[in-house]
Amino acid sequence: MRLNPVIQNNTGLPIQNKIEQIIACIHSIHENAAVELVSVTCDDIGYKTPNFTTSGIFRLHGLVKLDNELKPWCAILKIIKPDTAEKDNAEHHNYWRREALVFESGILREFPDSVYAAEHYLVEEQQDGTVWLWMEYVEGEYANTVEQFAYIARQLGRFNGAYLTGLRPLPDQEWICRAWLKSWTTASRMYAPNMEDYASRVSTEEDRHTWTWYQEILRNLDAAIDSLQQLPRVLAHQDLSQMNMLLVQQEANGNRLVLIDWQFMSLSGIGEDLGKLYGVNLSLGIIPPDQYIRFQTSVYDAYLEGLREAGWRGNAQLARYGFCLSMALRSVWEVPQYFSVMAQLENEPRNAKLQERLNRLSGIVSIQKQMALEADALQRSWARL
Repeated sequence: MRLNPVIQNNTGLPIQNKIEQIIACIHSIHENAAVELVSVTCDDIGYKTPNFTTSGIFRLHGLVKLDNELKPWCAILKIIKPDTAEKDNAEHHNYWRREALVFESGILREFPDSVYAAEHYLVEEQQDGTVWLWMEYVEGEYANTVEQFAYIARQLGRFNGAYLTGLRPLPDQEWICRAWLKSWTTASRMYAPNMEDYASRVSTEEDRHTWTWYQEILRNLDAAIDSLQQLPRVLAHQDLSQMNMLLVQQEANGNRLVLIDWQFMSLSGIGEDLGKLYGVNLSLGIIPPDQYIRFQTSVYDAYLEGLREAGWRGNAQLARYGFCLSMALRSVWEVPQYFSVMAQLENEPRNAKLQERLNRLSGIVSIQKQMALEADALQRSWARL
């Protein structure tokens, strides 16, 4: 193995001091074949919305010589870091060391074949307190269409179903989050803008109704989260944004779903992860407003189909309840955002981007209200039994 490759470093990382680690990654990529490292290039991938506990994500690539032929190689380096004191608690939804512990545990290699994870090569502690995660570069397509999202939801149902039926045992490591939504809603309320003064003077009946409904959500928040804790438990990803879901084309078997970024791994109620998938991609603008209902119907039907394919024969209303309520509880972040944007528009009435965002938030909150009503109706029907 050549130890003096050509290095092109387009970042501030000390990559020249990490040749041994790079070689270890290449050995994993090429299944320990005798290769000669020829070149290394390091690029910042430019990820614009990193987690608070993510310092950076980088792509390392280059050439190796294998059997007298030049072959490409590529790996991802993710650097995680401590943040606030609360994120040093394993019960926090964003516990900063969780993804490193996920890698070291081997959990990702024990998944049912409905979902795959990127291969991890090294977990490397640094003197500055950060942790470097060296992992596989996965080349795939991001979901955009309703058909692609339905495929992902079906695979998610099969994945969750494997734990519900006992095909896979639930992992029990203490650093897996047990109450993800409780932690997330607490943090969301902490960082959301306080709009009580503005909301008290809104003029339209619909907006006053939205604020009143939101206050009711807050009053009943603990009871709602407790009800989710009573649902059958599954292993959940809890960060199914578009960029964390890769559709990898395989020649023989069609697509394979690869999920990356397991920082939020949790034990959650059935349907919760689907609510996150649907809700976060509405929030990010991935799902267009005129397709909200179509996507909602499609992903739920596909998720239930996946559960059934995995052999789960439980009450479908449990999955529906988890889906509806987890989506509705995202309102603790989106409703304050809605009124915040409305307030900004008073000062910038011609700001088209703000108006577009307000319209999108209005549609999302409307969906959340509808799904909250459905969750309430489901809960009332159980109470009458």
